Amino acid sequence: MGGGSLKDQLARLYPHVAPPPPIPAKHPPYSTLDIAQSFVKFCDELAGKDFIDPCGQTISILEENFPKFLNLKLPSTGKKAKANIVLDALRAGTFDPSLYSWDEDRLATLFWIPDVISGCHSLHANCHAEIAGEEVYVKAYDKEGDPIKLLFTVETHAGQRVITTSFLTSFGRLPKFIEQPPIWTKK
Repeated sequence: MGGGSLKDQLARLYPHVAPPPPIPAKHPPYSTLDIAQSFVKFCDELAGKDFIDPCGQTISILEENFPKFLNLKLPSTGKKAKANIVLDALRAGTFDPSLYSWDEDRLATLFWIPDVISGCHSLHANCHAEIAGEEVYVKAYDKEGDPIKLLFTVETHAGQRVITTSFLTSFGRLPKFIEQPPIWTKK
């Protein structure tokens, strides 16, 4: 069967089998801020800032991705909200949340993003055809419901690695988003 440990031999025989889930981390506090308040905090604490991942890569957070982080949509059409319109309204103090729908869990866990970057359990190639991003950061939390926070990143033409989106998912849905084996795993 070849050399190496039993674990290595099994990994060669069954490469498609996902590793056991990591021990969940204690989750950061949930945000109770509304969208306008979250935008102010986001601009103060996250937008335009760089964070370092466990591999030493710099990950940047762009202000224009704020609507995408919340999955803001127009309920009348089901289409994604245009970032420039949303951001202009938020900056002017004229944002009307009744015009939009969004994912409550994305808003409540928005400020977990730095924790996912710096303390992810694993880093994978993205296998989802519709979600922009080359790499996916994965962190499991000790929470009810979907316990996995995913964070997708892409390298821009300028060589800057930025977050495209972030959301919660379950262990069962995880294979829809990540390739195995991981690029990096927390030891």
